[in-house]
Amino acid sequence: MDNLSDDYQSIAAKTPQESVSKRIFNALFYPLTHRISVIRTVFFNLNYFPISVAVKFPVFIYRGVRLKCTKGCIELNIQTIKPGCIRIGKASYGFQTRQHPTIWEQKGGTVIFGKEINIGKGTFISVGRFGMLRFGNYIGFGGNMKMICNKSITIGDQTMAALDVQIIDTDFHSTINMVFNTMNIVEKPIIIGRYNWLGIGSTLLKGTVTPDYCIVAAKTILKNDYSDAGENIILSLETTAKVIAKYIRFDKDHVVESSDWEEIDNLINLRNKRKAK
Repeated sequence: MDNLSDDYQSIAAKTPQESVSKRIFNALFYPLTHRISVIRTVFFNLNYFPISVAVKFPVFIYRGVRLKCTKGCIELNIQTIKPGCIRIGKASYGFQTRQHPTIWEQKGGTVIFGKEINIGKGTFISVGRFGMLRFGNYIGFGGNMKMICNKSITIGDQTMAALDVQIIDTDFHSTINMVFNTMNIVEKPIIIGRYNWLGIGSTLLKGTVTPDYCIVAAKTILKNDYSDAGENIILSLETTAKVIAKYIRFDKDHVVESSDWEEIDNLINLRNKRKAK
């Protein structure tokens, strides 16, 4: 994950090679080169944090972010606060344009941030009056996702989400059984385990619980507690999700190099030959 807080500190760091004027020049132009909205960043930090914390600018607000409602409170579960350790509206993919605004709507409730949080461009986050939204550490969200928290959403450490993911803990309205005269539960907490990978277009509805080291396949709809299935599982792309593999987890630090594909192709060809026999 791109660590902007370390980049910002390196600009301000005292090095014998750089003059004071050059360091000041680089620090002043840092928001411009990284497309950070200075006015919204200053407002957001002063609105949610005491002045002693706000002047450290723990939250960077990028261009194109709409601060629709800024009520409630934000807590930082961070030992050492650095500039930009939380980034809202940062473009993660090149195809996102000005037509993909990021919307922050906190009508009340509480948001708890861990360290190194990146919320991609085009994301809509809404927290209700009594909602509780908790972010762990080292979390990255792709663009165009929707997160609506009216009750409780907890996101574990090292969780990553692709494009167009939806996390919604409410039905918005009640339904009534006309025979038994009973009403459904409108809101249920959502708990996402550590080291989860949410695939493109996946949807997590109220009552969803995922275990640690879980991969949610693209277009999957989750609405149950899957923690009893154990860790290292994949939830399939069927509309009613089920476990299709076990003992699997993704490695976000490893990217397959071009040199590795030849070895992979050889293994596939060998497997096909064995099947042909």
